[in-house]
Amino acid sequence: MKYCGLYLNIENKFPTAARQAAWSLQYRVFRNTIPPAQPNTDAEGKPQQVPHTLQHHLHLSSVHQDRTYICIQPPTGTSTVSAIPLSQQDAHASLVRHQFAALWQPRHVLALNEGTSYTIGQCTVQIGELRAIREGPQSGGTQSPGVVVCISTLVGEDSFDDGTDGASVPFEEDGDDDYNFVYAQTMVRECWNLVKEGLDLGRSEVREVMMAPEYVNGNREKDAAVRMWCETLRLRG
Repeated sequence: MKYCGLYLNIENKFPTAARQAAWSLQYRVFRNTIPPAQPNTDAEGKPQQVPHTLQHHLHLSSVHQDRTYICIQPPTGTSTVSAIPLSQQDAHASLVRHQFAALWQPRHVLALNEGTSYTIGQCTVQIGELRAIREGPQSGGTQSPGVVVCISTLVGEDSFDDGTDGASVPFEEDGDDDYNFVYAQTMVRECWNLVKEGLDLGRSEVREVMMAPEYVNGNREKDAAVRMWCETLRLRG
């Protein structure tokens, strides 16, 4: 299994890696319904892609233990993020699913329990296997749509030192945010390349998503992290 390969790579290639507390996530997404009066064909009668607004529900223990984030993502423009208590997560999802069924269609539900987390040099690596959950009349067994790996570091951290002989990434001490963000991305990619080194991912679709730079180290950093995770977990189709 690819998950086992990534896990073993971390254990074997990073002797100084320190295991951290387990993490978990719960995620679901709704898609807005298209009004009957809105045409879904072009002038020639051919089917055309209709843009949708998405409503993401995300609980991620590493962001906040007791909050579920609601992200409304329009077809264009910036998405909005709000938070509700975790205890209200199921009730809110049920409200959208049943009371607002004419406006929102459920798409998919994902969960990850007991994910593994490591500290490798200046990077934190979270890894775990996603489970797709079926709800409603077709509820039953689960299947895995893939593995998620999140690598994070602080913008402005010094070079990536993983305990192996590798390149280092400098940072600008004068506070150049753009410069530091670019090198933080480089540090993350360098760590990811080492984690997956020597593994054959086959035909798996590897999606790489980075946090938007404009909110890093600001008051809206959590919002940017939520947007990144929602984009990562949104399955195609």
